[in-house]
Amino acid sequence: MKIRIKNKITFSEADKLIERYYDGLTSADEEKQLRSFLSQSTLPERYKPEQAIFGYFDGKKKKVQFSLRPTIRWASVAAVILASVFIAKLYLTEKQSDYAFIDGKKITNMSEIKSQALASLSDISAKNNEVEDGLKNVNNDELIKKQLDVFSGF
Repeated sequence: MKIRIKNKITFSEADKLIERYYDGLTSADEEKQLRSFLSQSTLPERYKPEQAIFGYFDGKKKKVQFSLRPTIRWASVAAVILASVFIAKLYLTEKQSDYAFIDGKKITNMSEIKSQALASLSDISAKNNEVEDGLKNVNNDELIKKQLDVFSGF
């Protein structure tokens, strides 16, 4: 009983396949045979260039295993932490409201704040007439000459 291995080829068959390969006439099965022949480690020196070529193509075919699972896992953990911090900040912070400090006391009643503000504005306008006096002096020629003299000295 003879057992014949399909992928084993002789040196003369390999030479014919290499010649056909360079001519572009080999089929996919013949290239597989040639690749398995050239992947042997105990070949004569004359097959080294072809081994390099097929070794190059084999290296190109190998895919690099890259997994996104750890990255996705860490990104999801970071997203959960960020969302929980945002929600905690949203619910735990005091609701912002309008307030004012008058005489050292915090007042949140808007009507009281408005009335205090209007009262202080009326006090300022009743006590000080500096703006009106300043406007009256704008047209005062003597004041303008004094100021020009002061600035011309620089």
